[in-house]
Amino acid sequence: MTDSSESRHAWARPTDLDLTPLTADVVVIGGGSAGLTAAGVAASQGRRVVMVERDRTGGECLFTGCVPSKTLMSLAGRVHAARGAQALGLSVTGQPDWAAVRAEVRRVIDSFERVDAPAALAATGVQVIAGEAAFVSPHVLEVMHARGQRTVTAAEFILATGSQVRVPDVPGLRGVPFLTHETVFELPERPEHLIVMGGGAVGCELSQAFARLGSRVTLLHTGARLLPRDEPEASAAVLKALRADGVTVHLNAHARQVQTRRVQVQADGVQVELPGQAVLGTHLLLATGKRPRVQGLGLEVIGAPFTEDGLTVRPSMQSVGCAYLWGAGDVVGGPMFTHGATERGTLAGLGSLGPLGRVAARLRAPAGRAERIPHVTFTDPEAAQWGLTEAQAAQTHRGRAVVVEYDFSHLDRAATENAGEGFVKLVAVRDRLGSPLGLQVVGAQVVGRRAGELIQLLSVTPRLGIHPLRTALLPVPYPTFAEAVRQTYLGLFTQGEHFGRSRPARPDAG
Repeated sequence: MTDSSESRHAWARPTDLDLTPLTADVVVIGGGSAGLTAAGVAASQGRRVVMVERDRTGGECLFTGCVPSKTLMSLAGRVHAARGAQALGLSVTGQPDWAAVRAEVRRVIDSFERVDAPAALAATGVQVIAGEAAFVSPHVLEVMHARGQRTVTAAEFILATGSQVRVPDVPGLRGVPFLTHETVFELPERPEHLIVMGGGAVGCELSQAFARLGSRVTLLHTGARLLPRDEPEASAAVLKALRADGVTVHLNAHARQVQTRRVQVQADGVQVELPGQAVLGTHLLLATGKRPRVQGLGLEVIGAPFTEDGLTVRPSMQSVGCAYLWGAGDVVGGPMFTHGATERGTLAGLGSLGPLGRVAARLRAPAGRAERIPHVTFTDPEAAQWGLTEAQAAQTHRGRAVVVEYDFSHLDRAATENAGEGFVKLVAVRDRLGSPLGLQVVGAQVVGRRAGELIQLLSVTPRLGIHPLRTALLPVPYPTFAEAVRQTYLGLFTQGEHFGRSRPARPDAG
């Protein structure tokens, strides 16, 4: 496929290029996950909502984030499973057709047209207009587009402009062609040798996916371990899996210089210089994080404070300096996950509804903190985490912190799927009297199949204020991966070979 960037997913591009001034109850700036959620909340309560989108409704998650990356991971998993079927007498040779891979990614993205297209949003009461927005005076936006500019006035505004790639300060990097999550899914050909900079979730996921789809992959990470927000055991498990898939991983890899070098006839490659060695590849992918998009929006005009870390907001997502401005999604900084963005979008949407909505946003805010929502790395095996790690709990709660560990080797359903390499780790705190009645779960980690689903089950008990004994005694279907949740919780109260094993938390576990 050789279609231009303008024609790809054309259904998502706003076509309203009118110059007529508009007045609305609520204006949402940005049509990604957070903006869509906020607009939906406001429109559902009868507000006149205008959304300003400079590119495509659906945002990063749909076009360059969650949807294409998880589709690519799924396709890579299918290829890996097919190759693993040799034990059953099947034989698989060759590499997957890259054009077919790209076509499937696009098909999945296009399946969201029915809910994320401007026309679909209009049916819910949200008018989508095209252009770049900036405040020019209180309650007034100027929207610029190809045909000119228009003025948009409203009582309430929601800023959901998302984030952009954080490019590390490496000599020579800005002078070479590099890929990001915004461009990697449009590669016309499979990379022969992909160098990935960054060992967080995005770097690990895409490294494994491209390796399974036939690329040679080298992963460079500046830290001592991958996935630094997770438990060390999770980092080690993902490292082991990547190397098993043929990914070359360099830890503590501080790039000194990046330069273009010719490595093939009529093809330029990229060389990354590390202390004592150089890594040469055909493509370079940056997975080095993101930063909020706050510049050039006229926030100074309306007195809305911001820093390079994002719009400064209260827990309810209301701007600390501008009462009619609300933040939603990556633009407010902190953990940048789609589920966090949608929750922040909900708070912002509620806040835009007036006094009662603001009360609702304040009441919901504690449960909606993005830091309190689980996160998942969708490698194989998956790694999912919530709350405090063992080291954090031990340092915060001293001798009252305990850990329960449960290995998937005891899980019957894992045995039936040959998925015994995995574990659950539960972090809890005893009360000052040491009574089981005072136990509180404060963190959890899962590595293995279904980890993304299991982390929700593990964390729902403390997040809803349920005593852990109730979860420990709750029957579950057999054989399921959910048994791991109950067996781990039982380990808080009893000992046994098939239960989770309890021990004191160690402050040096990180």
